[in-house]
Amino acid sequence: MSNPVLFDLVSTLDKNELLRFGKFVRSPFFTHRPDVAQLYACLAKSRYRSKSFPDKESLFRETFPGRAFDDLALRATMSDLRELLEQFLVWQHFQGDDLRVSMALMAQFRERNLPRLFEKTRRQTQKQLEEASIQNADFHQKSLDFLFETAQFKTRTTRTGELPLQAISDSLDLLYLAQKLRHACTQLSHQAVYRTQYDLGLLPSIIEQVERGDFLKVPAIALYYYCFRFLTEQYSLSWFQKFRDELLENEQLFPATELKSLYLLATNFCIRQLNEGNLPFVAEGWKLYQEGLSRGFLIEHGRISSFTFNNIVAFGIRLDAYAEVEQFIGQYQGYLDPAQQKSFVDFNLARLEYKRNNLSKAMQLLQTADFKDLVNNLIAKTLLLKIYCQLGEFEILDAHLDSFRLFISRRELSEYHRKNYSNIVAIVKKMVSLSPNDEKGRAALRVKIKTTEVLTEREWLLGQLDGSNARPPRSSYKNGG
Repeated sequence: MSNPVLFDLVSTLDKNELLRFGKFVRSPFFTHRPDVAQLYACLAKSRYRSKSFPDKESLFRETFPGRAFDDLALRATMSDLRELLEQFLVWQHFQGDDLRVSMALMAQFRERNLPRLFEKTRRQTQKQLEEASIQNADFHQKSLDFLFETAQFKTRTTRTGELPLQAISDSLDLLYLAQKLRHACTQLSHQAVYRTQYDLGLLPSIIEQVERGDFLKVPAIALYYYCFRFLTEQYSLSWFQKFRDELLENEQLFPATELKSLYLLATNFCIRQLNEGNLPFVAEGWKLYQEGLSRGFLIEHGRISSFTFNNIVAFGIRLDAYAEVEQFIGQYQGYLDPAQQKSFVDFNLARLEYKRNNLSKAMQLLQTADFKDLVNNLIAKTLLLKIYCQLGEFEILDAHLDSFRLFISRRELSEYHRKNYSNIVAIVKKMVSLSPNDEKGRAALRVKIKTTEVLTEREWLLGQLDGSNARPPRSSYKNGG
């Protein structure tokens, strides 16, 4: 049987949800059909034991014991069970949101013209809002909904009296800025990676008004305002530091999922700055990663992302924090996916040994590791290129450059990666072909290295060209010396 939507949905249920939905599906309030409950029992048993779901013939026997197989009946029952599961997921979602439940009750009491019950629930809801631990943009949406519900009730029940119209207007402003800034930061971050362009609408024309009012006293606005600033300003270190301070001061007001997104957004920005050689952001990124690790935001379901693992090592190496990097690899390698663990550990140990100038050890780790990840493969090939160059292994280097160029041409890469690694290969080929006395060619290549827009190895290439990174001259290889 092809994998139906029902199977996908049941696969997402944890053990507590499996038990709760079992009670839900057996309740006569939702269905009187025993076949639906029996079908679910069969699927839940497989899910609970972490086994694959039965084929359709087995499912039918469990659901309709003693009946001849009827594919149409089975599919109809599966469809009914899926609808019940979707209802359960919606019910469960709202049950976990006390504020939404309270405001739904307010709406019901208003519509049924029950003023005493409405007022009691309104006071309870107001207290919930005042004591809410989470105060992100979603919280401000609920605050606005509460004011709207209150205003509707007062409009229907009193001909005179004050309505919360100014509070609604102020709340609308807060909500717009909180939601718009949050979305704009997502747009800008995505724009930087995928080289696309988004229209930010009204936001740029009103962004300075945020500072003139009291909006920066609202964490849901201030945090994303500082984020917007560091993503759009050319000299953005001070804005980034304000963002980081705001994040550390008010992180308890945001849910874990949003905090994780904020850490990811900020560290991705630091990675881009690292690639562009903007060194002050390296220390900032390293701090954020350490904070993210200590607070558990970078570990999900007992796993650390291989990309996060790589990036932490990259930041530590760039800061020459070799002992801390070695400690991190040893402490967190067990959080990697077991299927990828050895290759990612070897890869990052190779990067560390290279920076410690243990070139032979780094080369051994790179040559024996199996790099299935495309980006790791590109970085590993670049690292081998640098090792061969620094060791003066020019014959191996020539073959490596040719195979590297072929690798780039045959892989589906982003435009950024294709340009970057193609530029590295082309410049190294040109550099090693220069004769020792060709000062004119060396000067022209120096200009090319400095002006090439996409080039992550700019600093190393300039060091090689100027001789600050020790390497044997190409002429000694040609002469057999």
